[in-house]
Amino acid sequence: MKKIIVRLDETAPAECVWRKFEADGSEIGGRGSMADLAALAAGYRLWVLVPGTDVLLTRVSLPPGNRKQLLAAIPYALEEFLAAEVEDQHFAVGGADDSGALAVAVIARQRLEHWLELCREHGLTPTGMVPDVLAVPLGPPDFLESPASPEPSASPASLESLDAPEDADSPAPAHPAGPALLITADGLALVRGGPQDGFVLESDSLAILAGMPGITPESRFVVYHEGPAAELPGELDGLVAARRRVSDVSALLTRGIREKEAINLLQGEYRPQAHWEKHWRRWRLPAVLILALLLVNTAMGLRENQRLSQYSQQLHHETVEVYRAAFPGAQRVVNPRAQMENELRALRAGGGDSAGRGFLPLLEDGGPVLAGAGGMQLRGLRYRGGELDLELMISDLQALDELNDQLEGRGLEVDIRTATTRDDRVQARLLVRDAGL
Repeated sequence: MKKIIVRLDETAPAECVWRKFEADGSEIGGRGSMADLAALAAGYRLWVLVPGTDVLLTRVSLPPGNRKQLLAAIPYALEEFLAAEVEDQHFAVGGADDSGALAVAVIARQRLEHWLELCREHGLTPTGMVPDVLAVPLGPPDFLESPASPEPSASPASLESLDAPEDADSPAPAHPAGPALLITADGLALVRGGPQDGFVLESDSLAILAGMPGITPESRFVVYHEGPAAELPGELDGLVAARRRVSDVSALLTRGIREKEAINLLQGEYRPQAHWEKHWRRWRLPAVLILALLLVNTAMGLRENQRLSQYSQQLHHETVEVYRAAFPGAQRVVNPRAQMENELRALRAGGGDSAGRGFLPLLEDGGPVLAGAGGMQLRGLRYRGGELDLELMISDLQALDELNDQLEGRGLEVDIRTATTRDDRVQARLLVRDAGL
């Protein structure tokens, strides 16, 4: 994976040191301004080393419980050990040791935002940010040359051996990956006790190292130092496994960091965000409102569909009832509309009966007469066997005779079955058929 590791200190942005790692495993170091770095950083993951003096590395033991709630309690578990207000500090959490104590990195928000702002000003977006003390190699790193190398200047990290064996042809002693100490030319001592443990102190105060928690007589440090070998205090006698001279501290650190082991300071609100995540915060509320509106509309649509379905079923039942009323002899009603159309076609053709011309021809001939009869009220109409069976109310018997004459004048045969006077009106029942039957 292509990446760049850059070390920033108080000389930034005017000067910084970086190392580029290519996908094929090759690497190359560089030095210049942050503007120079930005010109070649496109397409690379960027990891930033910041001064360990800005960061407190400690551990905290938490009781069993909900992890999210426990992590939120870390700042207050460390409050009494901090000189500044908890609200002004940023806390990054690492892994747990064998006892279950979590590694925690504490940095002032002002300092963290200072380094982030430097990056932003030059168009750089860090993937991770790590205190440089966690980049000090634990034990002799595999990228360094053997102490017996005759050409130390050719070493990738520009280290020279100060503890080579007397016999230059014999192999150098192997040292386990234990704690490490880096003494810089500006008088700082970067002490790394483990993958996520370390601190920085003045090199003049190295004598207190022997009595610090976690340092035992069995501890064996690999000591890196910049420039000529410095005299170590007597309290460290027996704690030094090897000493190596470093001609380029930044080269050592940019090659010594292991991202998976170190504590990334960019957590929580400082976590790097993808491009879509930056816009999501702005559009989150509108998106939620739109989603809510869609859900409401969907619910309303489902309810309306349910209502229409019930209404459709009601209309179907009513249609069936109308069909049965019109055709009481129907035994099975499946599709009342289609069956009604079939029945009407049969009526137009004569109702399926050989007698008469059919219902519609009869109605066509007699309808104008019935419609023009003054004072006549049609109470019922049935068609059966080629005959129209009419039930009507008319003003008087004379009007009934006139209606009979008019229907016969239209070529129809009229049979007055009943004619009863009631309430000064005549209630009659007529059978109308073709005159030729």
